[in-house]
Amino acid sequence: MLKIKQLATEESKLQNGATLLYTPISTAPRLAFSMFLPGGNLLDSVPGLSDMVDRLLMKGTATRTQEQISIEIDGLTLEVDTDTKRDYTAIHATMLEEDLDASFELIADFFYNATFSEFEREKQKVSGEVMMDLDSPKSRASDQFMRRIFQDSAYGTVGSLILEHLPKMDSLDVVKAHYQGAFNPKNLIVSVAGNISADKVARVIERYFPADDRPVSAISPALESRICGLTIERDELVTFPRDDSSQAHIYKGWLMPNARHEDFGAISVLNTILGGAGLSSRLFLELRDKQGLAYNVRSTYESYRFKGLFYLYIGTEPGNKDKCLKGFIEEVGKLVDIPVGEQELEDAKRNILGRRSVFLETAHQQANYIGANYTLGRSLADIERVPAQIEAVTAADVQRVAQTYLTKPAVVSIVGPSKIF
Repeated sequence: MLKIKQLATEESKLQNGATLLYTPISTAPRLAFSMFLPGGNLLDSVPGLSDMVDRLLMKGTATRTQEQISIEIDGLTLEVDTDTKRDYTAIHATMLEEDLDASFELIADFFYNATFSEFEREKQKVSGEVMMDLDSPKSRASDQFMRRIFQDSAYGTVGSLILEHLPKMDSLDVVKAHYQGAFNPKNLIVSVAGNISADKVARVIERYFPADDRPVSAISPALESRICGLTIERDELVTFPRDDSSQAHIYKGWLMPNARHEDFGAISVLNTILGGAGLSSRLFLELRDKQGLAYNVRSTYESYRFKGLFYLYIGTEPGNKDKCLKGFIEEVGKLVDIPVGEQELEDAKRNILGRRSVFLETAHQQANYIGANYTLGRSLADIERVPAQIEAVTAADVQRVAQTYLTKPAVVSIVGPSKIF
C-alpha cells in the first residue's frame, strides 16, 4: 500500500496581519519559505501589470542596485525567485537558519523599496520575448486557446493580450500603484517548512514586515463574479494559419469548477486515465501507439481559485487533423459511456498519489504546495484531505464527471498550414 505523506501544518495570524503556515521538518537541511500575495493577474488594471512588477522586483531598490542584490544573494546561502500566476504573486526562498535575518532584510528591501528603474527597458524585452514565443506554432495555439476559453478575462492573460496592452503601461506610476497596493504584509500568506520553531519564524516576519496602514489591493467582487460565471455557450473553433509549420498543433478544452469543488478528486483521476499519466494514458496508447497520429499527446487539468480548466493537446502531421479531432471525441466518449475498469482506476490513483509523494519530498516543495493551495482557498484541512479525496473516487464518479463536464461545449484551437482549414 502506498504510504501517504502527512504534512502536519499549523496556521497562525501574525501581528502585522500576515498568515503563517508552519510545517516542521526536522530532517530538512535548509529552511524553505514561500510568500504568497493573493491576486496575481486578478489585480491587473492593465493585462500583464503584475507580471511586469514581478520581472522588475529584484532589479534594484532605493538602497541596492541589481548588481548589489546579486552579490549579496551569492554571499548568503540564499536562493530566491519570484513568480506570478493567475491567482497570486509569490516569492520563494531557501536558506540556512544562520542567514535568516540577512536574507529577510534583503527580501524586505525589494518587497518595500523596488524602484522599477528598468521599466522602459523591460517593456522592450517583454515585447521581444512575447513575439519570439508567439513565433512558435505550438505557443500560438496555446495562447489563442487560453485567451478564448477565458474570454480575455484576467485568467486569460497570455502573451498576445499582454503585447496588445503594453502601450497602456505608459507610466511608471501605474506600475508603482499596483506594487504599493499588492505588496502589503496584510496580504501575505507565508508558508515555511524546515527545522525551526514557529515562534522564531513569526518574530522574523513581524520584524522585517511590520504592520502597514496603506490601502490593500483586493479582487473586485465584479471580477470574481465574472470569472465564476464564465461559460462556453457553443462549440468554438479558433485557428491561426502557419504555412511554415510542419505540424498541426491542436488544443481542445472545457471550463471546470474551482479548486475547492467536490469534483476535484474525480476530475484528477479522469485526467490521469485519459492523458495525464504519459505513456500509460489512453490518449497516448490509442492516438500515438496504435494509430501513429501523435508526436505528442496529453490531457491537463488545472484548477484555480475561481475556475478550472481541462484540455487535450496533440501535435501531429497536418493531414491528420480530422483524425485527431475524431480521436479526441472517441476517447472522451468512452469515458462518458463506459465505466473504467477496477485496475485502471486503482492504477490512476496510485499514479496521482505516488507523484504527490515524490513532489513533496523537499521542504521547498512542501512550502510551495501548502502555500499555493491555501492561497487558492483551500483550508489546511482541505489540503490534508486531498489524498483521501483521490482514494474515495469510484468508477461511477469518473463517468459522472465525464458526463457532467466533457459533454458541454468546448473550445478548439488549431495552428498549422492554411491548407488544413
